Amino acid sequence: MFGYFKRVKNSISGMFVGFLMIPGSVLLHAWNEYRTVHRTKGIAEAKGLIETLPNPDVISAQHNQKLVHISGLAETEETLVDEDFFVSENAIHLARNVMMFQWIEDEKRNSENNNEYEYKLAWVDHPVDSSRFHQATGHENPNMPYLKRSSTATEVRIGVYQLDEKLTDRIQNWQPVDLPEAAIIENLTAEQRERYLFKNNELFIGVKGVPEPERPQIGDLRIGFQAVPPTTVSVAAQLRGDRFGPFETSNGEIIHTLYTGDLSADDVMRNLQSENNVMAWVLRFFGLAICVGGFALCLRPLSALVSFIPFAEQLTGALTFVVALLLALLVSLTTIGISWVAVRPLLGICLLAAAAGAYFLVSRMSKRQTSVVQAEIIP
Repeated sequence: MFGYFKRVKNSISGMFVGFLMIPGSVLLHAWNEYRTVHRTKGIAEAKGLIETLPNPDVISAQHNQKLVHISGLAETEETLVDEDFFVSENAIHLARNVMMFQWIEDEKRNSENNNEYEYKLAWVDHPVDSSRFHQATGHENPNMPYLKRSSTATEVRIGVYQLDEKLTDRIQNWQPVDLPEAAIIENLTAEQRERYLFKNNELFIGVKGVPEPERPQIGDLRIGFQAVPPTTVSVAAQLRGDRFGPFETSNGEIIHTLYTGDLSADDVMRNLQSENNVMAWVLRFFGLAICVGGFALCLRPLSALVSFIPFAEQLTGALTFVVALLLALLVSLTTIGISWVAVRPLLGICLLAAAAGAYFLVSRMSKRQTSVVQAEIIP
């Protein structure tokens, strides 16, 4: 009997959390729809303003301070170097990828809701501090002599136009870099050569003797390189002399982006709107999940009250989840629909109609659930 009252008590405590989650989801939905509508308007305005630069090799004074589009080869005259491994590339970005075979700790909950710790060996791209393990003895990791690192060219241009740091960072056309095996071997001592192995364009460094990639030992390293070579890109930004910067629309939205490939101005605008739509739907589903969870917690006492009856708790729990889902849809669709009525009336009205349908189903389900609970409690 004590377990029964404990379940009821816990379910009532959960209600207070649910009461916070529901308005939280409404605020998230409202903010997301405001953000989505605001961004949509800004992109629509930018689409009507953007102009394509006629020649990437000549600075266009008439387009200065305007929103412009340009496509061309992003390149640099700089050579990026990794001095530790004698890698040098004429590239926009250069990255050294390092992994070490080491112990990792995995925390799990057992059937009694206590913490359990499992230890396994794996390739990891950062040092794992084994001194923090709950069972450090027998799971010691050595120091990691080489760490991953990256470098970026300071000046990247499309013709005479220089890209700023943000646009340069968006160029992510990574390609593998061939390791300079001869240069690496030439600079190794005789002892070091016994611990180095080249395989599949990666360098393996063993702790003891020649490493075996199929049977690594604790502390073995694997190192490879990637670079972003000169790449064709498309930019939408404000022209500022021979540079680009953020363009602000009349409603405060920022247009300052780059995509890989030869895209038209319309293609760039479509990509921006697509990104806006994806973000909107991600946040909508997240808000809906929070709302469902909130209503489910609020309705959980119904399941707890009948938990002393065999199978009643499972049946009532399933019904309350359906009701919670319908209530969450009602709240979410209403919030989203109201937000879009002014911008896209047809979409907003359709969403409100869907919310009305959810309300109708909730009413039916609530009556049915009340009858079920009464039948289970009152013989």
